[in-house]
Amino acid sequence: MASPRRAQLLWAALALALPAASAWLARQRPVPPTRPAVSRPARPPDRWGGPLRAAPLVSRGRRVASHPSGGGLLVDGTYRARSWDGGFPTPERPAWAAIEVGVGPERLLVSWTSSHNHDWDERFYGAPAEYRIETSADSRDGRDGSWTTVLTVTGNPVRSRAHAVPFTGQRWLRMVFTRLPEKVNAWGLHLDEIDLHDLSAGGDDIWVFLGDSITAGVLDRAPGHQPSFAEQVAARWPGFHPAMIEAGKGAIHTDQAVAYVDKVLALNTDARVVAIGLGSNDWDPEAYRRDLGLIVRKVQAAGKIAMVARIPYRSDVGARDFAEQLSRVVDEVARQQGLLPGPDLYSWFRAHPERLTDHLHMDDRGAVELMRLWVEAAAPLYD
Repeated sequence: MASPRRAQLLWAALALALPAASAWLARQRPVPPTRPAVSRPARPPDRWGGPLRAAPLVSRGRRVASHPSGGGLLVDGTYRARSWDGGFPTPERPAWAAIEVGVGPERLLVSWTSSHNHDWDERFYGAPAEYRIETSADSRDGRDGSWTTVLTVTGNPVRSRAHAVPFTGQRWLRMVFTRLPEKVNAWGLHLDEIDLHDLSAGGDDIWVFLGDSITAGVLDRAPGHQPSFAEQVAARWPGFHPAMIEAGKGAIHTDQAVAYVDKVLALNTDARVVAIGLGSNDWDPEAYRRDLGLIVRKVQAAGKIAMVARIPYRSDVGARDFAEQLSRVVDEVARQQGLLPGPDLYSWFRAHPERLTDHLHMDDRGAVELMRLWVEAAAPLYD
């Protein structure tokens, strides 16, 4: 029998060892995805380029460590509202945010938004100019451990990006911000969300919305514009939760978008669908037909699915209803180039002009309805 003194020492050692062992075991357990993909029989590709493969969102509500503090706002599912302020980072004194994903995913899509900027190519209100993405298999708190840089970005020109990165055997993902644009607001780095989507099973449910001020405003996912396109898809098709990049630019004409789409495609190589909402600033059907056709061909040449919305009705229409004329051109281009038809925004807003605040842009309810129409049009890619 052990002496009282020896027994006392043994109990003391166990008291110290058990919590440490318990914590170690907890770190080894995979963190389950927030909404796992639903298993369903594979079906062959359809004529539209579908079906899309789920890319489950695995970052929502996860544990976050950050410098400066407050990084939990980056995974709370709230866009264009309270944001994480990262100050004025430099390579010597970076700002960073680390998300504990857990063991399991082999490949992640990292998308971030600084949506207090309006246009996609605007950075003044807090978008970073330079950053890197790191992963760690052994960090315990997002600060310690060994980290591997898997992607470095310099000269970022936009307010929202998405990057696919390897994650096999890793537990944490960290974004490290090292520089802001030369012209920036007085508050510095200002991010509202970092979304991580699991691409391990070949997920490609990644959307870029290319359009004008309607796209830039309606698809910003602000609280008043919820449920967004992504949330509506998630509610209708469990296991899916699209990644969204909002590439809207105010006052853009379709002839200008012929060059703009090159930038959109170059910076969104992982996107599968390009949803196009152009024409509200145009009036010449022949020029619109030429330019829209060229944009669609560029999207298709990049191996992506193109969808084009019919032009929203505007309630200040005069003798010539340009939106109606251009919507007929959309129908022609979709038919000629074999597109899955986009939403009929013309007919819906003509029937509901009360949802237009300035004869053209939508109020909050109109924004949600516009996204519902996009979801309805996208159904063949999910069903």
